[in-house]
Amino acid sequence: MGHRPIAAILRSTLNISDIYLYIASNNPVTRRRSPTNTKCIAIYEGNNLIPVMSRTEDEDASELKLGEDFQKAKCLMNSEVCLLLEHKYEQFKQMSEDSMTHVPQVFEKCLQYVKRFSRFSNQDAVKQTREVLSRYQLAEYELAVLGNLCPETVEEAITVVPTLKAKGRLDAEAIEKMLNDLLMIKKFE
Repeated sequence: MGHRPIAAILRSTLNISDIYLYIASNNPVTRRRSPTNTKCIAIYEGNNLIPVMSRTEDEDASELKLGEDFQKAKCLMNSEVCLLLEHKYEQFKQMSEDSMTHVPQVFEKCLQYVKRFSRFSNQDAVKQTREVLSRYQLAEYELAVLGNLCPETVEEAITVVPTLKAKGRLDAEAIEKMLNDLLMIKKFE
């Protein structure tokens, strides 16, 4: 009874037609399967709607299959986004002195978020981080993940970016050197 209205509301609210809700059940007869090439956005269990992230079978970050949207996209590290938003924030502040323009609350919250989770705070360090990681011929996604998380060990790096260990890519020594380079940037920032 409850899952159809919720699905309809989500479809209309999100303007998405190819979503489904997974109905959690221990009974294999009542467990519903997802239609092919759709996105699971939530699990409806009892009276609880639990949002989830899912992917189509063609998408798998552990194999760098990120879907069409990411084929040509440039992924940014939180530190880069922080620099961009800080610049825009200064523009907002200048405009607000001249007129009745206010900084949108969602903008301020985004800025607070990237400030909190940025590993590098000054522009030179952010630029050096991108340059160092770019030397290793990483995919944009890999570069952004490593720049955001700054793993300390080879094992951590491979855990957060499993594609690093793919055949012919980077060996443990190269990953270790890359991580040491990141550590040096952080240390001298």
